[in-house]
Amino acid sequence: MDSYAIIFDMDGVIVDSEPVFKNLNEELFKELNISVPDEIRLQFIGGSANRKWRMIKEHCGVTQPLEDLISYQQKFFRFKNVHFDKILFPGARPLLENLRKQKIPTALASSSDRERIDKVLDDCDLHGYFRSIVSGEEFEESKPHPDIFLHSAAKLGVPPEHCIVIEDSLNGLTAASRAGMKKIGVKHKQIPMDLSRADLVISSLEEIDVFMLGKLLEEI
Repeated sequence: MDSYAIIFDMDGVIVDSEPVFKNLNEELFKELNISVPDEIRLQFIGGSANRKWRMIKEHCGVTQPLEDLISYQQKFFRFKNVHFDKILFPGARPLLENLRKQKIPTALASSSDRERIDKVLDDCDLHGYFRSIVSGEEFEESKPHPDIFLHSAAKLGVPPEHCIVIEDSLNGLTAASRAGMKKIGVKHKQIPMDLSRADLVISSLEEIDVFMLGKLLEEI
């Protein structure tokens, strides 16, 4: 094949933020006096704040307006001021460097809001590695809907079937499947995720090289 692109998720792939926000969610729910069952929490991992709070309102008897809940969460997380450079995965920068040297186009497609994405890029000094950066909050429906990935592929000018998505959540892998893309699932050491939709499962970005990526797409 002539060309392909890599689309990265952010939380749980670029930075080890899933445990951080799991704990922050515990604090947030306690402060708001909300009880959220584990089965609901598993369903919103990898999705946008909008989807998360819609699910909580639907299943947990929460009556506050959706916009108020999202705004409160943003302020709550901002106050905690997470230092993302401390939780950057060791394999992230070397992989991005290698892809840039090989002139393989990359995109960042995260369900997080733009403010958090910008903070991760600022803290970790990752500006310049991604040709396209997209937030799930820019879409009516984010992951597990495929729009964020289809939009990223279009911005890169690469057909969806020539894209490989690197994800850590079922919602993200489902979105990539619906977009017709190949999928690499990244295991987390602490948080068990359903990676059954992945074409390839790895334990670290350090396992990825250009040869592996080419093998994954050679059937195209």
